[in-house]
Amino acid sequence: MMGDTPVSTPLGFKNIRNLERGDTVMTESRGAVPILQRVTRTVPALGSFAPIRLRAPYFGLLQDIIAAPDQRLIIRGSDVEYMFGQEAVLVPARHLVNGFAARYEPTGSTVTYTHLLLPEHETLLVAGSSFESLYIGRIRRKPDQLSASLLALFERTGLPEHGKPVFPILKSFEAITLADQRAA
Repeated sequence: MMGDTPVSTPLGFKNIRNLERGDTVMTESRGAVPILQRVTRTVPALGSFAPIRLRAPYFGLLQDIIAAPDQRLIIRGSDVEYMFGQEAVLVPARHLVNGFAARYEPTGSTVTYTHLLLPEHETLLVAGSSFESLYIGRIRRKPDQLSASLLALFERTGLPEHGKPVFPILKSFEAITLADQRAA
């Protein structure tokens, strides 16, 4: 997410850029949870890194936000239950691009994305909608992968281990089918 994205905290919404290690954010299942790390990365704003504008009121958003293409939203509803047999699914922002509810956002030559690492893989409340916290799996058990990642900057023993993601992750064709169903 971009730096001005509002994230729910016990004291109301705060821009993600103003949150630090030790601050708490609101999650759907566990209430207030401490931030272990705020992970920031600047990348070229092109190709697979091109930012995506998610537009309000789609996806339950109260305002437009700019997200990384791989940032996953939590989508719920009877159509999700019917089509996938799950109460909710994770959908990468790139799979939601349709020209009106979600579209690629022209920016400068680079873009800075920020993610929040929490003790568990959680559902964050962001701008009125549900997004996932940073999912790192069990990378701390894999020294080669860890040393080649942004997480190499952090103490290995302080990193959590995340089992499987909180909800199933849709593939692009599944997300397109879900979006078409919702538009019908």
